[in-house]
Amino acid sequence: MKVTATIVFAYALLILMGGLIGHLKAGSSASLIAGLVFGITLAISAYAIAKGKILAQYAALLLTFFLDGFFTFRFAKTLHFVPAGMMSLLSLAVLIVIALKIRRSSIKRA
Repeated sequence: MKVTATIVFAYALLILMGGLIGHLKAGSSASLIAGLVFGITLAISAYAIAKGKILAQYAALLLTFFLDGFFTFRFAKTLHFVPAGMMSLLSLAVLIVIALKIRRSSIKRA
């Protein structure tokens, strides 16, 4: 349980930092707001995952799925690996970790 929470929390920090960097480099308020909203929500989900809340796992899965779709779209549009392609792959990895955690949790309950 702690490993998944740590991975989601680290991902949340990267999303937060990415939003801040996007704002500082490009002056993008949208990057700052999205980074703050998604980063804080993922950090709260990571905390709840560490406490054993099943709903938090699904919330983190949904948020990560949305972010993976966004970063994949941006990568397909720009074909720049950094940052969109890298974040797409990282989001996919986090998505897999969360999905496996949910699967293991459902097997234990059955």
